[in-house]
Amino acid sequence: MQRIIKSLGLVVGAAAIIGVGASGAFFSDTETSSGNTFTAGAIDLKIDNESYYNGVATSTTSWELTDLTIQKFFNFFDLKPDDWGEDTISLHVDTNDSYLCANVTLTSNDDNGINEPEGAVDQTDGAGQGELAGLVNFIWWADDGDNVLESDENVISQGPIGALPLNDPFNFALADSATNIWETTPGPINGNTTYYIGKAWCFGAIGAAPLAPGQYPGPGTDNTQGDGVTPEDGGITCDGTTLGNASQTDSLTADVTFEAVQARHNPNFTCVTCTFDPNANVVSIGGGFETPEVTNGALWEVFPSVAGGWSVEWRGDIPATFGSQTRPTIANLEYHEGVLGAAFEGDQYVELDTDWGGPSGPGDGEPASVSISRTITTIPGASYTLRYRFAPRPNTAAADNNLEVRVEGGVLGTTGPTLGGSGPIAWQELSVNFVATDASTEIRFTDLGTANSLGTFLDDVRLNQTSCAQ
Repeated sequence: MQRIIKSLGLVVGAAAIIGVGASGAFFSDTETSSGNTFTAGAIDLKIDNESYYNGVATSTTSWELTDLTIQKFFNFFDLKPDDWGEDTISLHVDTNDSYLCANVTLTSNDDNGINEPEGAVDQTDGAGQGELAGLVNFIWWADDGDNVLESDENVISQGPIGALPLNDPFNFALADSATNIWETTPGPINGNTTYYIGKAWCFGAIGAAPLAPGQYPGPGTDNTQGDGVTPEDGGITCDGTTLGNASQTDSLTADVTFEAVQARHNPNFTCVTCTFDPNANVVSIGGGFETPEVTNGALWEVFPSVAGGWSVEWRGDIPATFGSQTRPTIANLEYHEGVLGAAFEGDQYVELDTDWGGPSGPGDGEPASVSISRTITTIPGASYTLRYRFAPRPNTAAADNNLEVRVEGGVLGTTGPTLGGSGPIAWQELSVNFVATDASTEIRFTDLGTANSLGTFLDDVRLNQTSCAQ
């Protein structure tokens, strides 16, 4: 019996040994994926600037490609009429395609005291009372990097920075789902690609005079024309000869912002989120014609263009001589302060059949009809209403009082001929509606009456945005 038990013990032990060894007898394989990672992409916008002041390169407003911190696109402290500048801004987004937006905000427009020359034409003083912002005009365009506005490049915006309400950012699209200023079709800019914007300014009237592509190498390069670098060499014109003393010692400040937004999975992005106040006055002239101030004892006075932010031109169909008189080269706008009755708004209004020499001039009856205009910032596709007050001059024939209003060159309304009654000035409110087609819009009033220095009063001009862009 003991032998049997011992034998069974050997069998069990052998079986246990066999069981342990059998675990390595099956097929097997092992695969390992190590270090799985997500890394977020980046939208990193960098900007550089090449800047010129009166055709001379300026290091204080130029810099290499960087993130903006303290850099300034303009920083000039001794402006004189006819001064001008040009910048070529380059924009670069690393790696990813992006939408690109910009905005400009006028942060101050101040009258910093009144010196003796300014005091003769302007008595306004203090924060927000400056004239400078209405007299510094800009042109922005999609550039190819050569510092020159050329005929195949798209002008983005043109007009005075003073057209912007204080502290109210003006947003515009450089490239979004509806716009691309560098291409014929809308959409984002490409990553790792440099894009250029040209910016020119003038202390005075600015104009676009595009050159043929490749015609001139631009400011800061060898001047093949041999006459010194001028605005015309860069495809613009600048004329400050019509400016007076009203803006002496005035100052303005502004912020310029660029923003890049991812394009992937964001097909319908637009830069401009439209908000509007139907009671807001877009034209920054205080509603009426309160500057320049009439100081002549005759209670009326003429002021040469640019007057109160309005460019003034002699009507094109009238003669430049009258008897022995020769018409001034620069057109005058005639301001009244109670000479024939009360203004509708404030205490001044204008007469658009003006005068060549003012109260001390040699005579009356000369052909002095004018057209006045200003360019304001608008939102393409948004609706606007232009309101204004018209009155015939008292005791004048109907043919003397006839007002035309144009927006972007198109006639939107005429009023008159209207007989001037014998009573007080009879103001009437008129309005026209339009949809803006560009980021800047010209509004223009013209006297169509008999050109004899009598007729067509205007006051209380207001331009209101009434809808968002479609």
